[in-house]
Amino acid sequence: MKRRTFIKLSAISAAGMIYPLNLQAQNDEIPILLKPKTLITPNEEFYILQIGDPVKLDVANWRLVISGLVEKPMPPLKLEQIKAMEPVETMRTLKCIGDPIGTEQMGNAKWKGVRLRDLLQKTGVKQNAKVAVFQCADGYHTAIPIEDALNEKTILAYQMNQQPLPVEHGFPVRLLNPGHYGTKNPKWIVNIQLATEHESYWEKRGWDPVANVKLATVIGTPSTDEEVVTGSNLTVSGAAFDAGHHGGIKKVEVSVDYGESWHEAEIWAKDTPLAWVLWKWNWKIPNRKGNAEIYARATTNTGVTQEEFGLKVEPVDTIGYHTVDVKIVNP
Repeated sequence: MKRRTFIKLSAISAAGMIYPLNLQAQNDEIPILLKPKTLITPNEEFYILQIGDPVKLDVANWRLVISGLVEKPMPPLKLEQIKAMEPVETMRTLKCIGDPIGTEQMGNAKWKGVRLRDLLQKTGVKQNAKVAVFQCADGYHTAIPIEDALNEKTILAYQMNQQPLPVEHGFPVRLLNPGHYGTKNPKWIVNIQLATEHESYWEKRGWDPVANVKLATVIGTPSTDEEVVTGSNLTVSGAAFDAGHHGGIKKVEVSVDYGESWHEAEIWAKDTPLAWVLWKWNWKIPNRKGNAEIYARATTNTGVTQEEFGLKVEPVDTIGYHTVDVKIVNP
């Protein structure tokens, strides 16, 4: 049986990356149009989301204040002082909490910055500090557990894809908090306060206070309701991501018969578990007209496999299959 139609969502990029298929081609090969098309998302195509308009800060006047439950308060930091510290370069995928299935709000970039713990070690952390609170220039605020703030993989980034952090992505510094949705990766940070507790902006509005990224697989091509030609070859492609909670992605599989059989896709681009993997699979479209559904699922290195409607599993749940409906037509 078909899946519930209310969970059928297409993966159309927020940046307008739509690649229409040339269905009138006279040969039996549909052009290979992968989506995502590159492991690293260009800055201008990376999704943008915040509570208001992007904030343009004057770096000459900007300062980062670290306050609250610190042992050794220090003067506000200029960007040059932060950049003079030992740098870290890392590839990370960011994903929006509001788009769990077939998301358009996900991108991958190479970032440069400093470890947050290196800054906090300069100030010292009092024993009763439980959270690090980030106050941002646009009025946004959020908190992460102090253990996460001291994680060596938690980064204050000032560069994105070999360029200064764009205004839309948080210039001059933003947080990269591994394993968590964008709500816990704030932009335009002006103050980091160590505290015993904090109710964050979205938590006040009922959103998940932890915001762990769930295992998910996205079909990028074809788009939903795409028409595909009988007898041709179609490259089904997409991305899969678990943010490292289950050890990263081991394999991706595709089904075109409502989950009766599965075909392993090729993972053609990957980095660490903190970055998505990109996959593709060649489908020989049957010689029949009608409708078809494409399912995609991932299996992690710890052996967790997505199920149709999601899965409750430790330490982080999985999302249900992303599905795309296509119409098979004659040439």
